[in-house]
Order: sequence, then structure tokens, then C-alpha cells
Amino acid sequence: MQTKRSSDLPSVGLTSILDLLGSLLVIIAIALAVAVFTVPGAIGAAGVLLLLLSWLVDRRSRK
Repeated sequence: MQTKRSSDLPSVGLTSILDLLGSLLVIIAIALAVAVFTVPGAIGAAGVLLLLLSWLVDRRSRK
């Protein structure tokens, strides 16, 4: 099993990191808004939104 060296990994720009942090903050805000009505629903909504974000990031990186 080979491990990747840091030189083999793609570089991540500051804009990408800020986009990711912004997306996570939006997910947290939506989860908190849903938590006013139901906590389990907020946890579920956050999970679904994280999966959606992961799918979008993977889809964007394949192009």
C-alpha cells in the first residue's frame, strides 16, 4: 500500500477553502433554523446537505 506524498496531492487554493467554509456555514444556519421546529429534523437536514455538498465537490473535482 502506497501513501501519497504532499507533492502528489493537488493544491487547494484559498478560494476553495473559503467556498467550503461558506458552504458549511450555510448548512449550519439551515440546521439551526430547522432545529427551532425539530432537532431530529435538523440533524437529518444537516446530514443530507453534507452529502449533497460532498457530491458537488467530487463532481466538480472530476472535471
